[in-house]
Amino acid sequence: MDKGELRKEIKLKRENIERNTKLIADEKIRKTLLESEIYKNSKVVFIYVNMDSEVNTVEIIKELLASDKKVAVPKVIPVSLKERQMKALKIDSLLQLNESGAFGILEPSIECEDISEEVDLIIIPGLAFDLKGNRLGYGGGFYDRFLSKYPNSKRVALCYDFQVFDEIPHEFFDEKVDLIISEEKIISLKKS
Repeated sequence: MDKGELRKEIKLKRENIERNTKLIADEKIRKTLLESEIYKNSKVVFIYVNMDSEVNTVEIIKELLASDKKVAVPKVIPVSLKERQMKALKIDSLLQLNESGAFGILEPSIECEDISEEVDLIIIPGLAFDLKGNRLGYGGGFYDRFLSKYPNSKRVALCYDFQVFDEIPHEFFDEKVDLIISEEKIISLKKS
């Protein structure tokens, strides 16, 4: 199966998760993340703001904001007519997520502080992941470009169990994750 077919299949599966099943899975994933050593040892957490059928991160963001950790979320910024890049902007409240950005995802305003250089834990969305740490995103390359700048930051993928495969199609430039958390398991990986 190629990347396009896999993206389509996973999106469809995610969209068809029963609401109650999703709520229970999201809560298990949230608890597992917050109890993990990788989370406990972090100081500055970059976390995606979920869209549609992705694992819900709003409750995680609320917990982060109530903790002593710095919290950053993605902001996609145009750098030229054809190129956009992702920055990690610090938020102190969910109310700062007040702009509809790329793909209709809530983002903070550009006035928020850019703390990209400080991030030590990156919580990543995706459509599929494999047992070697490969990630299949949405095809825009935003996370691969962002992750390539922070090779020492820990990377955690949040997903549902059906999004984890033995192997997925990937390219040499695709950035890997260190840990995959689903509602059923935790998979710890070593980047190679």
